[in-house]
Amino acid sequence: MTNLISILKSKNPDLKEAEIIGILYIIHAKENLTNSELVQMTGLPKTVLTEFKNSAADLLSKTKSDEISLSPKGLEALSELELKPYKWSLLSLEDEQFEQRISQIRHKHELDPKREYDQYFATPGSTIGKAKILNSKGLVQGKNIALLGDDDLVSLALGMMFPDHKNIKVFDIDERVLNVINKAAKDLGLEKTTTQHYDIRKPLPATEMEKYDVVLVDPPYTKAGAQLFLHRSIELLRKSKTFEGSYILLNFGAGFKNPEMESKVQEVINNFGLVIEDKINKFTRYHGAETVGSASSMYVLKTAPFTSVEKSILPQEIYTYEKTDTEKFPYTDHYTFKVTQVPRQILNSKSKLQKIFGEFCRMHKLKVVNTVVDKFKNGGYSLTYILSSSNLLVHTWPEKGAVHIDLLVCSPIHNKDRLGENLAKLLKTKYVEVRWIE
Repeated sequence: MTNLISILKSKNPDLKEAEIIGILYIIHAKENLTNSELVQMTGLPKTVLTEFKNSAADLLSKTKSDEISLSPKGLEALSELELKPYKWSLLSLEDEQFEQRISQIRHKHELDPKREYDQYFATPGSTIGKAKILNSKGLVQGKNIALLGDDDLVSLALGMMFPDHKNIKVFDIDERVLNVINKAAKDLGLEKTTTQHYDIRKPLPATEMEKYDVVLVDPPYTKAGAQLFLHRSIELLRKSKTFEGSYILLNFGAGFKNPEMESKVQEVINNFGLVIEDKINKFTRYHGAETVGSASSMYVLKTAPFTSVEKSILPQEIYTYEKTDTEKFPYTDHYTFKVTQVPRQILNSKSKLQKIFGEFCRMHKLKVVNTVVDKFKNGGYSLTYILSSSNLLVHTWPEKGAVHIDLLVCSPIHNKDRLGENLAKLLKTKYVEVRWIE
């Protein structure tokens, strides 16, 4: 690693060396480069790239315009390096002919994104790419396809490129988008493409339930948005009794420095019992949305026989500008443990259990405020530890050699990577199942 790359890496610790080289390659190779173009080409948020440019200020020309250009010093320094491009996404599906046709449709209808719907329009290349992914997965020919929202005009790309589908239907709250799709579909002779005005926050028409083979969604980038759109998607899909499954193509952008949101979305996916068959980072690119790098990841999700919607009240506040309590919920760390083959002499002894879990709290710096121990007539104890940061609950079944532990705290856990290991040691067993809740 050259001295220059080493210095830039030290100033940008969140970026990989290869990413730093890739940014420099773009700056060196592309003339008249703008800040927005750099965001769109890399998929990195504007704030991250601003930090990078500040760290490399002596390599760049000082200008008040939006353009990024090298200073004489920077040009000389980068010319001496063996710069190479970085693969910002592992997949790129392009088709110049159809990209031009999508661009012409947009230009003809002059549709502007509505921020109240969290709209950012995908680039024509991304619109075509979504259609191609669907086809490459064998999810077009003879299939009923639904799109929950389609300001990216993927329905038109599918209709033009792959006419062997059965039907395409777009559900969207924005009547402007539906009007554009209806007019363009008529002009193009896409008779199997239809639309319906629909607010995702309202129940689906019964006639649309369990009717489709695949659903495409690009929800607001909130946990509530992902939950509601996936819930409706599963309701639209045919029930699968085999592992062939129906499919959901989900686009979601979390941002470079927001892995917690990415984790929350994956939690939502898991809660529905959906299988992540593929995930392509930074696949879809947008005009705007610079806080998430003008990019979102493509999740290819497959249903299974155990996939189901949650029986709960669905969120209504799903957009990024709304007050979404789930996004602002206080920090919590929640673990459950199922422990088996624990010696009976431990589980039948109140003093041993108190000593063990007192030591467990000490090991992980959990400050105990109060303890309550209950013994049941048929054997077994329940121990409740009120902690300064929340609580620890322990339930035992001596006759089964089993212990269930529930730990919820509202501050980071000391040495949490050793929770299971320490429980196994203290309870003298090798059988500890650890589950992280959130």
